[in-house]
Amino acid sequence: MELRWLESFVVVAEELHFARASDRLHLAPSALSAQIRALESHLGVRLIDRGRRTRPALTGAGRLFLDEARLTLAQAARAEAVGRRAGRGELGHAQIAYVASAAFSGVLTDVLTRCAAPGTELTVQVRELETPAQLEALACGDIDVGFLRYRPEYPPEVTAICLLTEQVVLALPAASPLAAHDAVPAARLRDECFVAPHFDEEYGCRDQILEVAERGGFSARCAPPVRDFIAALTMVGGGLAVALVPDSLRRVQIPGVAYRPLADAAPTTRLVGAYRKGETSPAVRGVIRRLREAAAAPATA
Repeated sequence: MELRWLESFVVVAEELHFARASDRLHLAPSALSAQIRALESHLGVRLIDRGRRTRPALTGAGRLFLDEARLTLAQAARAEAVGRRAGRGELGHAQIAYVASAAFSGVLTDVLTRCAAPGTELTVQVRELETPAQLEALACGDIDVGFLRYRPEYPPEVTAICLLTEQVVLALPAASPLAAHDAVPAARLRDECFVAPHFDEEYGCRDQILEVAERGGFSARCAPPVRDFIAALTMVGGGLAVALVPDSLRRVQIPGVAYRPLADAAPTTRLVGAYRKGETSPAVRGVIRRLREAAAAPATA
């Protein structure tokens, strides 16, 4: 049974006039009659009584069939719409992971807001995950998109786009004399102990600490690495260390922590969005498209 037969039958049933139904359907009357006959032959029952001198009329079977035909056409239209929307990445499911510091950048929430825009019914699950675990999960398909700090290299199946480049600032104990500076000279950090997140230690934080130490003319003393920037800021608040953190972490208000720019060094850090090359899922491609839109959008304060 073909959908065009059902559509023709419904229009004839509504018009009860073959010529008007033909005009609505843009069919020749003979072609319309052939479709109705094909439908009746397929079902094995007459649906429309055709009188030579009277208007066509629905049979009892035709009246029962009309409601079902309308429902079938409506469901077919819904199925087509769902398929087209899924192909455009407006429907479906995606798994997103992020490093803790990405939550304060505004980029993650921007992408999630774009995924929840009117007309979009993407189901997005979000979880915090450290960078090495994200890269592994991306490669094996456990997550679809990751928000992480820049790495010089990624697994062969993964690519990344820069979402945000921001200044690195100094987080220091609020009670420290250094907090009296509007901007802290690198040389004044000679006697400080630096703390960095474990997985940012090798790529990023280590280089930033070395840059500041070189600028200040000293060898940096570092505490054992911690899990993430929040743990680092907790140590800073406790007076145990100082930390170099992305500027967006100023939004994190931990008791005993102050933030100051560096007076004579300007290290930066990059937040990237990572995803698999050649992604085939329309839903995930929809998230990636919104990721790229966020990357291209002008930065806001």
